[in-house]
Amino acid sequence: MRPELRDATAHHRAPAATAPAAAAPAKGRPRSEAVSQSILEAALDLIAEHGTVTDVSVEGIAELSGVSKATIYRRWSSKEELIAAAFESIKAPAPEGIPRTSLRDDLVHLGNNMRRTYGPRDMKVVRCMMTVFHEDPEYKRHHDRLVELRRTYVKDTFAYWAERGEVAADLDLDLAVAMFTSPLLTIFVYAQYPHLQADDTVERFVDNLLRGLGGPLCEHR
Repeated sequence: MRPELRDATAHHRAPAATAPAAAAPAKGRPRSEAVSQSILEAALDLIAEHGTVTDVSVEGIAELSGVSKATIYRRWSSKEELIAAAFESIKAPAPEGIPRTSLRDDLVHLGNNMRRTYGPRDMKVVRCMMTVFHEDPEYKRHHDRLVELRRTYVKDTFAYWAERGEVAADLDLDLAVAMFTSPLLTIFVYAQYPHLQADDTVERFVDNLLRGLGGPLCEHR
C-alpha cells in the first residue's frame, strides 16, 4: 500500500445543524492529478503482475494506490474504463504543433510522435491489453473512445492535404488512417518487428506510404 497518498477528494464532516448557513460552494472539487496518476500506476502494476485484467480488481487498485474505491469511481465509472485509461496513459501524448508545411512533414511529425520506448512492466501491459481489446467488447469500446482523438489528428491531416491536391480527393480517409497508424503501432508499440526500429524508420515508412497513395495505383481509380 502507499499510505502517503490520502483520498484527496474525501468529503469534510458536515457542519452542525446550529451553524449559520455558508455560501453555496462551487459544484465539484478539483481532482488531484497526483492521486489520479497513482491510481493509474497501481492499475498498470497489477496488470503486469497478474498478466491479465481478470484478476485485477478495483479493490486491489484502491489498496495499492492508497485511496478509496469512491475516489476511483469519481474519476472512472467502471473497472473497464479505468483499465483502458491506464493503458492509454503509457502511450505517447497527443501530438502538438503539426507543421502543415507538407503532407510528408505532417506524417513524419505524427509518426515520430507515436514512437515510445517501453520498460519491462509496460511491455507486459501492452501484450496483455492486445488480447483484452480483441476479446472483450467493453474494454474495446472504452479504448476506442480514448484513441479516437489520435485518429482524428491523422484523419484531419489527410483531409487537409486532400483538399490541396496532395493526395486523391476521393481518398478513403478512414482506410488511410488505418494504413498509417497500424504499421507504426505494430513496429513501435507492439514491437512485432524489432529489426525495423531505427532512427529513420518513420521517414522511410512515410516515403513508402506516399508512393502508394500518390503513385500509379491512384491513376486507375
